[in-house]
Amino acid sequence: MPTHMHQADSAAASPQESNITEGRFELANLDRQSVLKWVFLLLPIGYLCFRLINNLRVEWTTNPQYSYGWAVPLLCAGLLVRRWHAIPEKSCPSTSDLRPPTSGHLSVVLLFALLAFLYLPTRLIEEATPEWRLIQWSLGFEAIGLTLCAIFLGSGRGWLRQVAFPICFFFVAIPWPTIIEAPVIQSLTRINYAITVELLGWTGIPAIQHGNLIEVSTGTVGVSEACSGIRSFQTSLMVSLFFGEFYRMKMARRLLLVSAGFVLAMAFNVCRMSFLTMIAAKKGIAAIAQYHDPAGIMITVVCTAGLWGLALLFRKKSEVRSQKSEVGGQLSLAREMATPISQGSLPSPGLFRLSLGLLTWLIVVEIGVQLWYRSVESHPVSSPKWTMAFPTNNSSFKSLPISPTTENLLRFDEGRQGAWSDPDGSSWEAFYFNWWPGRVAGYLAKRHTPEICLPATGAKLLSGPQLTIMNINGVELPVRSYVFDTEGRPMYVFHCRWEAGVNADAYVAHDSARFNFVRAIWAGRGNKGQKVLEIIVSGYADSERAKAALLRQLQTMIKVEKPEEKS
Repeated sequence: MPTHMHQADSAAASPQESNITEGRFELANLDRQSVLKWVFLLLPIGYLCFRLINNLRVEWTTNPQYSYGWAVPLLCAGLLVRRWHAIPEKSCPSTSDLRPPTSGHLSVVLLFALLAFLYLPTRLIEEATPEWRLIQWSLGFEAIGLTLCAIFLGSGRGWLRQVAFPICFFFVAIPWPTIIEAPVIQSLTRINYAITVELLGWTGIPAIQHGNLIEVSTGTVGVSEACSGIRSFQTSLMVSLFFGEFYRMKMARRLLLVSAGFVLAMAFNVCRMSFLTMIAAKKGIAAIAQYHDPAGIMITVVCTAGLWGLALLFRKKSEVRSQKSEVGGQLSLAREMATPISQGSLPSPGLFRLSLGLLTWLIVVEIGVQLWYRSVESHPVSSPKWTMAFPTNNSSFKSLPISPTTENLLRFDEGRQGAWSDPDGSSWEAFYFNWWPGRVAGYLAKRHTPEICLPATGAKLLSGPQLTIMNINGVELPVRSYVFDTEGRPMYVFHCRWEAGVNADAYVAHDSARFNFVRAIWAGRGNKGQKVLEIIVSGYADSERAKAALLRQLQTMIKVEKPEEKS
């Protein structure tokens, strides 16, 4: 064949090859644009999820009751993957089919905007008081709510129904509000202790219940030695909800599985408490530490295995369904999820603009929050450096060891506790904990207060808290006083949580009052270091005499470091 014919064919083919190359180039550009669009769609939602997990990680790390929270994000991801594989192939729409239904989209857009706006006050307060559980729940509702709204607007009602439970499952990792958690813990503890005392009586071991304490021949078993088991109850709730979704059970069977989990958690915990109390009665209170953690792990494993077995049993029974019903459900799901493009009333660019607006808003909020607190904290209040010296010169003084459980729970940088008695017949017990400057200082210092901890030991709150600002050697201490009843005798408790760089007028009577949390917006982030001082006094006729005696004691116990003189 002549050479010029080859050249002609080559020249003739060049425009076609050019068109193909151009088409491929355009397709490559389209793919990159799609990837970029998905990045902008997922980035704000991903950041909100990060903020939620970052807030909860301290609770998951320091509070054994919620240590299971670390597994919840992974379980949520697993449930989402399982839901995806359960969707019929014909119902999986392409990117161009991701359209919302014609009804309800405007209200969802308004809800999307409302949740985005509420993130501003939530984030502002969360930066100062991340431990406030109302803020944790608010952050959870905003992050999860915005995620569900985005799925509805981008994919429709059918996809929302498929992924709603796996996403909302994350709520089990958020700590319960204290107003709910505290009564539940104390009630369950009393019930478990009462059953344990009854079982010990059947085995011939004498035991007496004092509130949430059990007295045996070798001493008293308290909450710190044999905890209430609320951790196993919360874990069983999480596990039962997970298995109910994993095996796609109907609502009635899910509720039955949750109820069974509660019964198993209570039963196994009673067995654990009975075992630990028997060990204390035979080998002494100190022997409990050897068996405490293994027993706790054992009941968690056994309870989880029991729930798994029940879930498999319920699953086998629920599988007895007609083939016609199964096929009909699949076709209905396919019709609901594959929405034609012509039915879309809010195009995908609308969702993209919403996501881009949300991302811009989140950036504005973060910058504004950081600028606000930097301006508030730019003029720090000077605070004296002080420490607490126990009355070791008192012949009756006895230093008390701090249990490893308490150290792990509070994670203080410095801690001491001791007990002594005075010649006037009064008895004293003091606790001193110090947290150095850091973001976790305020969180851990506020975790336990007398009105939460002492009722768990059987004490009954009679009055308090009453705030008194005591000026001790130039240090202004916000002392909150309480009166408890212990078997007919009054016990006076004085609790002080002192923050470095905070004016005395910033303190309120109730340490967990709403105003005390909100005022942190004007006071700063509370990360300059905190100290907790708690003194328990008994032997005085009334609280005023006890307070006067406390003032005399603090004059000798509070030691202030002299400021260094500038040369």
